[in-house]
Amino acid sequence: MSDPPTSPFDRVRKPDPTVPRVRDGQGKEALYSTAPTAAPPPQIEVTCRSCGVLRGVSLLEALRLLRPPSLWLPFRSRIFSRCPTCGRRAWLHVELGQALRVLRSQLPGS
Repeated sequence: MSDPPTSPFDRVRKPDPTVPRVRDGQGKEALYSTAPTAAPPPQIEVTCRSCGVLRGVSLLEALRLLRPPSLWLPFRSRIFSRCPTCGRRAWLHVELGQALRVLRSQLPGS
């Protein structure tokens, strides 16, 4: 348990690290948090071959990756452009993100 307040002005107690905190996903944390669970699902996922980081980007950010000078290999799903994570020019592997995969799965015949 947490320690009792030592002075009358010590009203906010420190959280007990042994007790797991329950995250409120629909309250204040959902509005102001920058945690990945609060962010919308990515539309496009880009993996950089230089830094190896997988990052979700929006469709507008993906179009910015095609800005010259860039090279696009549509059959290999690769773009040679500036990585949105590390900022270096490298080959980027491009896939549909979670948002577009869900929409694609809801199409009839898929």
